[in-house]
Amino acid sequence: MKTDNLVTRRVLIADDDNDSRVLLAFLLEQEGWEVKQAKDGKEALEKVFHEQPDLLILDHRMPEFTGSEVYQHLQTRGISLTIVLVTAYGYLEELSSSLGISYFVSKPFDIPDLLNIIESAYQKSLEPV
Repeated sequence: MKTDNLVTRRVLIADDDNDSRVLLAFLLEQEGWEVKQAKDGKEALEKVFHEQPDLLILDHRMPEFTGSEVYQHLQTRGISLTIVLVTAYGYLEELSSSLGISYFVSKPFDIPDLLNIIESAYQKSLEPV
């Protein structure tokens, strides 16, 4: 799925689990993404404003702010950003649906599925609103 065009695709990965965050960063860098990382919800919000990513991969259970709280803060500020919500907990589909998030992934990741979901989310983010 690596793109050979000149467009730099920027992603912010927000996850308090260092191993998950580093693995995702490695995988996405191999796919040609420019990757930034945040270790909690507060840092994720700060980096969204400074880094202006094209896509946000957001763990649900994090310190400072949960993934849901990060999403709600972005919404109240009028920031429309495509989000892939991830968690190791079983109610992810219901949570995503209640928030209006279309893309979600359960941990542990199936890497090909994860990359397909991220690519689909990115392509959707390119569509005019």
